[in-house]
Amino acid sequence: MDRDDMENGKQLIQRLVKSRFVVNTNWLLFKNIYSMLLSLVVGALSARYLGPSNYGMIGYGASLVSLFTSISQLGLHNVILNELLKEPDEIGKTLGTALVMRLAASVISFLCVLTFICVIEPGNRLLLVITFLQALAIICNIYELLNEWFLSELQSKVYVMAASVGVTVVGIWKIVLLILGASVQWFAASTTIQSLVCGGIVFVVFAKQKQFRLSFSFHRAKELFDKSNPYIISSLAIVLYTQMDKIMIGKMMGEREVGLYTSAMTIAMLWEFVPQSIMNSASAVILGKRNQNHEQYLKLLQFLLLGVSVMGLMVGIGIQIFGKYVMLILYGREYMEAVLLLQILIWSTSFAMIGIARGIWGIAEDKNRYAKYYSIIGCTFNLVFNYFAIQVWGMMGAAIGTLLSQIIVSLGAPLFWKETRPFVRLYFDSWKYLKQIRSLFAMKNL
Repeated sequence: MDRDDMENGKQLIQRLVKSRFVVNTNWLLFKNIYSMLLSLVVGALSARYLGPSNYGMIGYGASLVSLFTSISQLGLHNVILNELLKEPDEIGKTLGTALVMRLAASVISFLCVLTFICVIEPGNRLLLVITFLQALAIICNIYELLNEWFLSELQSKVYVMAASVGVTVVGIWKIVLLILGASVQWFAASTTIQSLVCGGIVFVVFAKQKQFRLSFSFHRAKELFDKSNPYIISSLAIVLYTQMDKIMIGKMMGEREVGLYTSAMTIAMLWEFVPQSIMNSASAVILGKRNQNHEQYLKLLQFLLLGVSVMGLMVGIGIQIFGKYVMLILYGREYMEAVLLLQILIWSTSFAMIGIARGIWGIAEDKNRYAKYYSIIGCTFNLVFNYFAIQVWGMMGAAIGTLLSQIIVSLGAPLFWKETRPFVRLYFDSWKYLKQIRSLFAMKNL
């Protein structure tokens, strides 16, 4: 990389940092830091109180709900932002149509969850009640589509405030339950309560701020579905290879093991809020640059990929050193069997973030139709590998399977198609900007 490239890169970062992008990202970071800290403390206390078995039952139910949550989303969240930016004159029709589609799919998915539980766990009434309470959030979460509009307007502070209030209410709710010594069912309702609070706030603010009329169009619904349907299979496959490990552990080993595995995964995912906040804001900027300045678009994307990778590397090394102390402090000695799981799973979350960043490239380059194939490959590998690995290595087999699946999905699967191989090359080329990564995050010095 020559000096001109480095200078152009620095100038690009400077312009980016001075834009609304940084303000928007800071709001998202604030929300996630606050949510993480509160959820971490209250969640760890709840896990200690419930013990691995009851905690595992909640995790088991949440995994089953996740299968149908991905279907209820219809892949719309992957395309709505781009559609709002491309056709600003059709915002009302696009958003109104998407909300109706999401609501119908959510009601159907909710009913399917309950049916599925009755089939795979007949007679387990406690699990059915827990899953019912968690599954109500599927319907409540339709407000998530409105967040895409706030993102398109770089007004994430609305979502931040709503989410912060929601997590605070749930934190208070759990503390009250701990004081009262409540049963596990009451803890299971936490997800739905948070969705109700967040959704209520977002809908009220949206109703006051919008300057357009929501409407529904069958023609627009068909257009949106044609663009989003590749993500339905993709999202389901992603959930299968990220949640099926817990479901298979629950069926093949027991709920206690699900609790241990869930504790490791929870800690492993704690750091994800940082890259996700950056990517949520960066997506609008990067997509906007795609047709304005292709060279700057590529540099922005590479800076993003490099930043995500470096963060993942630093967090991964930190967990190898301090993982056992983190587990002991947060969850206690009952969960210490999960330390080695954590040290493996932390690397899987790093590759998962690269996969999310690749999704931005897929939308910008109109290669999103391949997303479902990546996920199908990862899902197939994960299910087959876990089936045998869990029988041989138990929970450790599931952790290894999750890591390998994420590597395959993020960087391996794109190599199978000529049209998507450029992303892999783009990713590895991004490391040439390593010297500038400090500038990307040391925003105050720019």
